[in-house]
Amino acid sequence: MKRRIVSTLHLFAGVGSALVILLLPISLQAQEARGTITGTVMDSKKASIPGASVKIIDTARGTTVTLTTNADGLFQAPYLLSSTYQVVVEVQGFKKYVREGVLLQIGETRDLEVPLEVGGTTETVTVTADSPALETTTASIGQVVDQRRVSELPLVHGDPYTLIGLSQGVSFARDPRLDRPFEPTHIVGFTIDGTRANRSDLTIDGVPSTARANPNEVIASYVPPTDIIQEFKVQTATFDSQFGNTEGGVTSISIKSGTNSIHGTAYYGKEPGSLAANDFFGNLRGQPRPDSFSNRYGATVTGPIKIPKLYNGKDKTFFTFGWEGIRDARPRYDSTSPSVPTAAMRNGDFSAFLALPNGSQYQLYNPFTRRADPARPGHFIEDPFKGNIIPPGMISPVAQALLQFFDNPKSLGDFQFLGNNADSTLQERTQKYDNYTFRIDEQLSSKQRIFVRGSTYDRLGFYDDYFNSIATGTLFQFHSRQGVVDDVYTFNPTTFLNVRYGYNTFVRQQDMAPGGYGFDLTSVNFPASYNNAIPQSIRRFPRLDFPTNTYQGTGQTNEYRPDDIQSLTSVLNKELDKHSLKFGVEFRAYRQNDIFASNNETGQFVFDNTYTRQKDDSKSPPGSVILCVFPSWNTDFGRGDGASKFCRAIDLLGVLRSGRLEVQFETDSESWAAVRVRDPAYRKVQPKCERLRFQLRSADPGTGSGEVRPQSDSRGSRIAIPCSGWSPISRR
Repeated sequence: MKRRIVSTLHLFAGVGSALVILLLPISLQAQEARGTITGTVMDSKKASIPGASVKIIDTARGTTVTLTTNADGLFQAPYLLSSTYQVVVEVQGFKKYVREGVLLQIGETRDLEVPLEVGGTTETVTVTADSPALETTTASIGQVVDQRRVSELPLVHGDPYTLIGLSQGVSFARDPRLDRPFEPTHIVGFTIDGTRANRSDLTIDGVPSTARANPNEVIASYVPPTDIIQEFKVQTATFDSQFGNTEGGVTSISIKSGTNSIHGTAYYGKEPGSLAANDFFGNLRGQPRPDSFSNRYGATVTGPIKIPKLYNGKDKTFFTFGWEGIRDARPRYDSTSPSVPTAAMRNGDFSAFLALPNGSQYQLYNPFTRRADPARPGHFIEDPFKGNIIPPGMISPVAQALLQFFDNPKSLGDFQFLGNNADSTLQERTQKYDNYTFRIDEQLSSKQRIFVRGSTYDRLGFYDDYFNSIATGTLFQFHSRQGVVDDVYTFNPTTFLNVRYGYNTFVRQQDMAPGGYGFDLTSVNFPASYNNAIPQSIRRFPRLDFPTNTYQGTGQTNEYRPDDIQSLTSVLNKELDKHSLKFGVEFRAYRQNDIFASNNETGQFVFDNTYTRQKDDSKSPPGSVILCVFPSWNTDFGRGDGASKFCRAIDLLGVLRSGRLEVQFETDSESWAAVRVRDPAYRKVQPKCERLRFQLRSADPGTGSGEVRPQSDSRGSRIAIPCSGWSPISRR
């Protein structure tokens, strides 16, 4: 009764797939990572033999697919794992035929000719198979990277996608320094056949393994450890109608499935920093060699599931488990403004600038003496600070408190004292990277087999801590989760149904150093009323901005950006006379939310020389920007709503050019469905007839493309409270 119910459900699924195909006028985009063995059974005179029993046996797992040739002597066994197979053919009046060593690779179709000799079934003819010299079953062009090359070729930090570059027509176009498996944008930044980088599709076990990143680009949402990869295939020209959702190529990866034997690996790799050399600029500045290292370790195990005295999964139930961890540190310094105030500047002393050639151009002026220029109506002038020194009484306690979080110079810098904080020893440290994959394959019956897989990794890193304090530094995180459920059901020897569901979630998250979460603004002498106007959950060290290529600021682009990707595929295979038909439907949905939590929500304070130059249209003295770190602050903070409090606080800063509070939230989603009908081979019984191919893809008549995508749904909000254009004269 139970089996009848299951068969009925699969029948409804097949009928549903057919109905969807008739109703949806759009093209299918499903990529299949498994292989197919097809063949023609003939006698010595090349006449087809119907009704022959065909067994396709996976020699590593002991599983068997049983088929019967149709009226034209044809058979087809789809959705087979990459493995080595034995093909056994029996029919009354002919000798038993056994073909050994039929190697099936990822996405491959092996077409066999099976000649039978007259005789008794007790007699056996054994043939050892050879790999075909030419791919004749598909027009797509690609290269298979087998398990041996994946496991034995040297891979930088164990990134399997490095091997994509071995294919013809492929070149790498991203940052070669970002080459670790948890840097998902750059490791798949290949251009294929002239397309732009990050425009190609990636699948693992047939489900999409991509997430959206930059506009119109995709990244690798999950990267499997190399030791659990069975093999993968890079297709650079995807002429087959099953491929879509790409303007470049398609990379398909299959994860290992367990066998009847226990297999396992364990590895450890170390890159000792003591063997590394210092770089040119570090030597030039007299800085020591950076402390760098990389430790990579992991283990895999595959085999049958056996529970003593309870369950024996031999020939039936198999498992795969893989784990990899990386802990490393490497130099990284991304700032283009590697400058901080000197000790003298922190005390308001800028006299050293006057000693430079043309030192008068570095003269600072008192903004509180600004007055109308009698010689030029509508313009203003100011009085200079004597000796280019700001009186101690004018230095704000807010500025003095903020400067405690700034780093001290690490070198003299250039003649303008810029570039004095460049640091070749600054590290990017991977505090955590752990990658797990678990897979179970189950042969439920001679008609049904399923597999499920779950994969996950977490990456936690910290870098760009220019000041060695909570004012700078980026805590960067990736969280990847991927799952797939795949079911193959055989209705009869000529009809197969495959239903597959995949789910990905990929979260990109970055923030300031954890010590700055909930930063207390009163600790740097901001008024309590301003501090309380900002929720503690979003409060960070405030953002201080300076002109480009001058002094290092404290701006952070903190965000939380989760991507959810779902796919559902149903494909029906049918052998009909001389035709091998394949049709089905795929649905994909991408949804991305982007929640910003940058420190400009605490306050963005922009400083320049607007109020410290002699005239309101004079050029900017390079050193005058430091004066902007010393604003006068009136602690009599205004009352009213949060926005007016903030704006009045800005007004009281004295030399602040502008400021703002900002909150951002964006959400975006895209989904599409697709359908395909394909006859991969129109086969005639005449032995010398060429193979013909019939494919049908719908197209969008407006664009001429082979797929139709509905308009994406994009929603978002952005709230900014600006405060700018204030003159110190109004305050005085």
